[in-house]
This record gives sequence, C-alpha cells and structure tokens, in this order.
Amino acid sequence: MQAVNWDQVRDRTVALFARPDMGLGRRGLPDVLSETQVRQAEEQFGVEFPEDYRQYLLRVSAGGRVRELRFNSSRWDWDDARPEDHVKLHVPFPDHASALTASEDAWDRQPKRDDYISDATYQTAYDAWQEIAYAIEAARATGAVFLNDDGCGFYTLLVVSGPMRGTMWFDGRATCDRLNPLLNDDRQAATFAEWYLHWLAHEESLTTPEQRRTASESWHAGVARPIWFRWFNS
Repeated sequence: MQAVNWDQVRDRTVALFARPDMGLGRRGLPDVLSETQVRQAEEQFGVEFPEDYRQYLLRVSAGGRVRELRFNSSRWDWDDARPEDHVKLHVPFPDHASALTASEDAWDRQPKRDDYISDATYQTAYDAWQEIAYAIEAARATGAVFLNDDGCGFYTLLVVSGPMRGTMWFDGRATCDRLNPLLNDDRQAATFAEWYLHWLAHEESLTTPEQRRTASESWHAGVARPIWFRWFNS
C-alpha cells in the first residue's frame, strides 16, 4: 500500500470543498468518525474495511467525495443505500469472469411467451426466472460497498471481502453487463487511496469551467483518462 499522509489529504480536501467553483462548499465536509464508530460499523457488517478507506474515515471525512457512512436510528449504512446493497458485505466478492458468465446464462434462459400455453403459465415461469436472475445479478456485487452514486444507475464500488479486497470497481450495469475494475497507471485494479488521490489532484488542477469542459472531452476521448473513467475499453 502506498504511504499516504492522510492529515495532508484532509487539509487538501477541506480546501477543495471550500472553493466556490466546485459548488461543494454549501454541503460541507462531513466530520470524521471515531475508532469506536468505525469498529461498530465493521462489527455490524462482519468485515474490516480496507486500511486506506479506514484512514479516510478516521482522518479525512465520513463522506465528501463518497457516500457518507453514518448511524441511522438502529444501524450503520451509507447515505441513500438501498436496503439490499450491503447485507452481504462479509461474503467474498466473486470472480469477475465466473459471475459474468452466470449472469449471461441466467438472462439467456428468460422464458418466452410462445413456449407457454397461456398467459398464466408464462407469468408463473417468468416470475420464477426473474427471482433467480435478479439474485444472480445481485450476487455480482456481494462483498462490495456501493461507495459512490455516479448517477443514471451507475455506481463506484469498494470491495471489502475476498481476494479483490481493497480494490475499486465501476458498476455500469445500467446500460450494459459490465462490472469492471478501475485501473491504476500499472493497469491493475486501483486501491481506494489511488482512486481518491487521483480524483483529488485532478479537481485541484481544474479551476475554470473551460478547463473542466476541455478535460471532460479529453477523458471521454481516452486522452489522459483518470482512474474513475478507466473501466470500459480503456
């Protein structure tokens, strides 16, 4: 793991959130969590968070660039998480290729109306298939936190269980079947620290709307593509 001065990262993050051009200051940067609070969350989910994300929670913020981890009424969870998102964080994140194959096989078995003698028998078969297919699809993200809502049904995930623990993935299943790792400069699955620090440095370097527009056009064209764009054909 790369050595990170998280106190310095905190200072940089606070300064970034205070910049008028970011449009972030009005929301404010959530406070950090205590060691006791982080341990409570870990115990609830049955996992130990990757060390770099743990340090972020303890020394930078409980949220900010990512969904805020907070205690609501009776349990810990991330802001706006769906009830089903994090019930199996302790279950190892699956092998990517095998999980994708299982998903594709399930969707290929979708019942066709012409194969059934009535609407009722078709609906029964369809409902049974749908329950299985949705469970197989949901299993592709077990062991991972839906850490950032990227809009339009896209999410950035942090794996917290299994062999890929500590790596960042992009969930593009809103428009395709892809759930792919985000790649660092060595073309390996990026860690939370690599992903966050790359974002922080990019945001610090862009201070005008024109710079942001030009950078976005370049990234979509594959030029100097940042880590959070490196998930598909990159």
